[in-house]
Amino acid sequence: TPSLLKMIFLIVFSLSLAIAHSQTLGFSCTSSTRFCPNVPSEITCDTTTPATTWDLSGNIDDEITFGGQDPVGTNETSDVNDDFTAIKTDNTSSILKFTSQIEFNNSLTVKCTELVSGDSNSCIIMIYDAPSTSPTIPIPGYTDISFNSVTLSWNPSTEQCIDHYNITITRNNMSLADEMSDTTSYVYPIDRGVEYCFTVFVVDIANRRGPDSMSQCLTAEVPEVPVIIPQPTNYPDDPDNLDDPVDVFIDIEQPDSSRPEVLKYIVIHDVNVSITPNTITFSSPTTTTTLTGAIRGSVYTIQVQPSNTLGTGNITSTTVAIPSVEPPPIITLMSPSMTMIMSTSTIPSEKTPDTESEGLGGGAIAGIVIAAIV
Repeated sequence: TPSLLKMIFLIVFSLSLAIAHSQTLGFSCTSSTRFCPNVPSEITCDTTTPATTWDLSGNIDDEITFGGQDPVGTNETSDVNDDFTAIKTDNTSSILKFTSQIEFNNSLTVKCTELVSGDSNSCIIMIYDAPSTSPTIPIPGYTDISFNSVTLSWNPSTEQCIDHYNITITRNNMSLADEMSDTTSYVYPIDRGVEYCFTVFVVDIANRRGPDSMSQCLTAEVPEVPVIIPQPTNYPDDPDNLDDPVDVFIDIEQPDSSRPEVLKYIVIHDVNVSITPNTITFSSPTTTTTLTGAIRGSVYTIQVQPSNTLGTGNITSTTVAIPSVEPPPIITLMSPSMTMIMSTSTIPSEKTPDTESEGLGGGAIAGIVIAAIV
């Protein structure tokens, strides 16, 4: 009967409303959503029925409503205002597109409502803050410096919405240039012996800059290296046999710091070149070598030249005189108040009134100790 049919229709319609009302809207904007400034952005809203409305409230108050006709509503586009466009992508989904702006931050609420059920979802437009951290620039090592350039690298920023990095360069404390890099490294030409300082900061897509990094400075050079030549060693047992050669030990003092670091040392000498080549090259970090075949009673010249990626540095020259007989070993003892120099020389004693007594007679005085106040 018509009454029964009407009752069935009302029951079905009520159930459909209840089912629709129980559905949760698919809304892509939440309280934790952030947008980058000045870039195209979008928020999606999925409903169970075609009829949908978008509301903007805050510093912009506008509304756009999509009707429920199908297929008329599908792919329908409507401008909410100059900044926001709503697009119905299919019968139950729509997208709100806009270019995010800094002035939208925390001042604009977007709301999507399903007209049949009345269900809605909303969020406040939040824009990422300006960068607040600075990049970290490691100290350039010798692998970062070539003959005429330095390669800077830094840790990538963890900030959002990054557009580029800005590198500030000074030369001998004079401002030189401001450069940009889209990556986390930069190659810059340098001259030898000139101090360069580099500072990096990040810039986001709204041209907001972050804080400066710590400045890193370098002077590309080949350092000079002092040479220490202790007493010759390996003296023969027979002090009268002057033809037996001895060894000369060379110790190069490693520079405390160098940019770039020393890669190798070149030793030039005139110690019996028939046995040892007059030029010896060895790689850092080794700083010692031994020259064999030194003749007692002779004087030799030892030259050391450091080398790195910039080339070779200045030559440090020193001379070493080889005593005819092995000198006595010297032991130096350091204390806060004095230096004790102990010589193990043997000195014959003479019987005089000053030396006859208590422990100084009978042969030799061994282990004379000289104390010098320092």
